[in-house]
Amino acid sequence: MRTQLNSASNRSQRRGIIIVLTGFLLIGIFAFMALTVDTGRIVLTETEMQNAVDAAALAASQEIAAAVHEAGQTGIDPSLDPNSIAAEAARLMASKVAEANGVFIDPQRDVRFGKRRYDPNTNTWPIDWGANPVNVVQVVARRNNSDSAAPDAALPLAFGWAVGRDSVDILASATAFVEARDMVLVLDFSGSMSDDTEFKAFDSLGQSQVEASIDRMYQQLLDADVRWPDHPERAKWLTEYGEIDSAEGTYVSSNDTNYIFEALGLGDKYPSDDPNFPGQLKYPYPQSGRYSDGTPKGMPSEYTSRNLWKNYISSVKSMGGPYHKKYGYRSLLNYMQKSRIQWYQSEDLWRTSHYPFHAVKNGTSLFLDFLGELDFGDEVGLVSYGTYSVWETTHYDGEVTLDTSSNPITSNYGVIDAIQRRHQAGHYDSYTGMGDGVLKAREMLVGSADDPSDEGHVRYGARPTIILMTDGQANRYPSGWSLPSNFHWNDWTDFDGDGVADYSTSNTNKQYAFYEATEAIRRGITIHTMAVGANADRDIMRAIAAAGDGVFISVPGGSTIAEMESQMIEAFSEIAAKVPPAKLVFEETPVDQL
Repeated sequence: MRTQLNSASNRSQRRGIIIVLTGFLLIGIFAFMALTVDTGRIVLTETEMQNAVDAAALAASQEIAAAVHEAGQTGIDPSLDPNSIAAEAARLMASKVAEANGVFIDPQRDVRFGKRRYDPNTNTWPIDWGANPVNVVQVVARRNNSDSAAPDAALPLAFGWAVGRDSVDILASATAFVEARDMVLVLDFSGSMSDDTEFKAFDSLGQSQVEASIDRMYQQLLDADVRWPDHPERAKWLTEYGEIDSAEGTYVSSNDTNYIFEALGLGDKYPSDDPNFPGQLKYPYPQSGRYSDGTPKGMPSEYTSRNLWKNYISSVKSMGGPYHKKYGYRSLLNYMQKSRIQWYQSEDLWRTSHYPFHAVKNGTSLFLDFLGELDFGDEVGLVSYGTYSVWETTHYDGEVTLDTSSNPITSNYGVIDAIQRRHQAGHYDSYTGMGDGVLKAREMLVGSADDPSDEGHVRYGARPTIILMTDGQANRYPSGWSLPSNFHWNDWTDFDGDGVADYSTSNTNKQYAFYEATEAIRRGITIHTMAVGANADRDIMRAIAAAGDGVFISVPGGSTIAEMESQMIEAFSEIAAKVPPAKLVFEETPVDQL
């Protein structure tokens, strides 16, 4: 009997303990559930705020990019500062986008600007907040206001009493930047780049315009007052060479080259007792070329000069048109541009404004000037091409020494500009090896595919970009090359998505150019293209740009050289202003310091 009473008493005591334990457990469970609910709300709010500031920062930075683009279109100063119209537009855009995503930001307090530049010492891109020009936008969303009615009020906790607080502060930030570019200009240095200042352009541009251009070229040579390096007392370019004493020229009806040579007085010499030039030729042929290192050669010997003059005479007497058998300044410069245009033949043609090459020079200069004004940290390299391509990292011509070989893609725009301006059409030869130009540009940027140790010269964090220009048709490819059997055109040129290539060609020269472009694209390189003049292959240039996620620009050439110049400058401006789409960057400033 007593045993039964004790057992009942024990069961009653146990039931009391369980009730107490259950009460404590319920409190813990409730607290955990409250924490879970509020934690979920906090995470959800943080995610919403982060998404909103990401979108706002990207949208705000697009206002900066739009301002750069407008500057390229209008030619205005592209420099930006935190108080510029573009910056104010960016603030408003950030505010609108954040609001559309249900998040409040104060455009004056929560949007700030900075300048992102490459630090070669650390191989990083630090941001200098408040510096000019603006290429970075940071947007911050805050919920830390103690006023619960404020749009940026701290997030209230539904069960805050369970953890001893009724709200929590939340901050989110995003930083977007306009990416700097490492660009290689790939310029056509073929012989056709002087076509518009040769007699062949009479029909397309008009005789009077071409004549005026050639006259300007000759005057530029006279004004340069270039002297023979071994006879500095003698000028190369004269107002007369015997009977070659006018622009239109002296007509000689004979077909006998030797007779014409003597009739023009090109073999005349100074008397042996002349106090200044004893026994020297009066009229040496005005160009003797250069040595392989770029040094200009001395005054040609009598034998060499005689042969050079006779080659000119043979050309003029055999050509048709209004300058048939007319020996003057115009026919002389026409002959040099047509038959002796390479730098090792005619050392001074780079000083002249021959077209369309001079328009390319001026467009490139403006392009580099724009980048300098923009100051977004872009760097530039230069590759030229004729039959073969050349990294234009060094230049010596007896007057200047230029060298970027230690850093082929450089921020020293002045050196790049000087190098390209001291070249001429057909500098190395007359052909159009565009594919080799793309290959050498790719190797300058990202290195040789055949050498794993070659990493190229593109900076970490910069957008590798090729700007490819031509005025003609690709007409060179490596001996023995053929398009790989695994190459499929529709992989690259099915632009409308119908499964059929929108561009292809059976021309091996063009195949090679396009193939090298795809090899660059595979390595992450953006390619912009520019087709200049009536004879340029617009189809392949358009296809390369589309495949390379770049811009294609057609420069038709116009009916005057002035129109060509204007179109070329506009094209280079447009490409210079085509900054890459904005990107988000990992936060470098702790949120609690914002």
